Amino acid sequence: MPAPASGRGAIAALAGAFLTQFAAGFGFITFSLLAPSLAVLTGLNERDFGLWVTFFFFGTAVSSPATGLLVRRFGGVWTVALALFAMAAAMLVNLGGSWAITMLAATLYGLAYGPQGPVGMTVVTERTPPSRRGFFLALRHSSQPLAGIIAGRLLPPLMLVVGWQFGIFTTVGVLVAAALFTLTTPALFRVTTVPVAPPSYGRRGISWAAGSVVRALAVPVGLRLLWGAGLVFAVNQIAMIVFSYLYLLEVAKLTPIEAGIFLSNMQIAGLLGRPALGWFCDKTGQSQLVLALLSAIGVATIFALMSVSGAGMPLWQLFILAIACGLSGQTWNAIFTTAMSYKVPPERLAELNGRSFAFLSLGWMAGAPFFWLLIEVSGGYAAPFIVVGAANALAAIALIVSAWRERARA
Repeated sequence: MPAPASGRGAIAALAGAFLTQFAAGFGFITFSLLAPSLAVLTGLNERDFGLWVTFFFFGTAVSSPATGLLVRRFGGVWTVALALFAMAAAMLVNLGGSWAITMLAATLYGLAYGPQGPVGMTVVTERTPPSRRGFFLALRHSSQPLAGIIAGRLLPPLMLVVGWQFGIFTTVGVLVAAALFTLTTPALFRVTTVPVAPPSYGRRGISWAAGSVVRALAVPVGLRLLWGAGLVFAVNQIAMIVFSYLYLLEVAKLTPIEAGIFLSNMQIAGLLGRPALGWFCDKTGQSQLVLALLSAIGVATIFALMSVSGAGMPLWQLFILAIACGLSGQTWNAIFTTAMSYKVPPERLAELNGRSFAFLSLGWMAGAPFFWLLIEVSGGYAAPFIVVGAANALAAIALIVSAWRERARA
């Protein structure tokens, strides 16, 4: 029987999940920070290496559904530890120093990354009382932007002085340390509820399994607007956390250190904004309007970003721009989940959370190729940024109208 969520061990479990997610997020950010050095090494553009994010999310989409199987086979402790060791090994693949090798490393990193996050969220959920669960999960998610803050300031100057390989070795050290921490503190990562085995398809075969995948991606009738807006947010997230950084390198001509600080500052909004907005949504119940506000911030941010010239731009303006990028691109996930929780019965929330993640993965995987292709076809960043800005505007209007209609019916 699973242990009741009495609150005993909740803070310790949160600390463990926070630290391991921090290490995984440190590696995630490292891929972007390697782009300037790899572009110089290979003669390609920085934006060519921005495609790593598509391969990463392909890996997570493949491996995340196997989390239950891994926990049943190895337990929560070894699932997290093995995932972190595998991430460290994937990071070492980057030493090959080519575009194809980097994309392979990103795929392998995504495959390893996929299971560790759900285990951490499960452990925190099991041990936290419902009254504090949303806030604790938001704090756990804040480890990702904290990793970005530190990596964005630490790695670029080190890689310029010592060499880009040093950034890889530093990240490997962080991941291995987290894996060893997991093995030496097993009580923090033990999953008490054994995941239920999925049903066997038996003689129904591959066609039935393929049909199940299609059904999983189908958008439920009452959630079409919210999931459609979520798809816009997913593409906008790629624009904000990956291509804004590459734009500042390629077009605004910021140095790798300056762009790294911008990327680091962007994470501050995620670190502070996620728990703050989660708390606000819990208190007001207006999560859909908060999503509309984030869409509007996305529109304003894109126009501000396109006006950056780089030369002589005050640092305080770059800081504000980074915070806006972080708010628009980094804080929406938990609010989206909260908004959906108001629209579905509790017994279906877990199922629809999983289905929505699979659906949103389409946006995460398509975002980078979409940006790259439009840049290549149009010859600049303006076209993809304008398309994303227009999509944000439409999402904001649709969410506001929907919220107004729901209030009128109430």
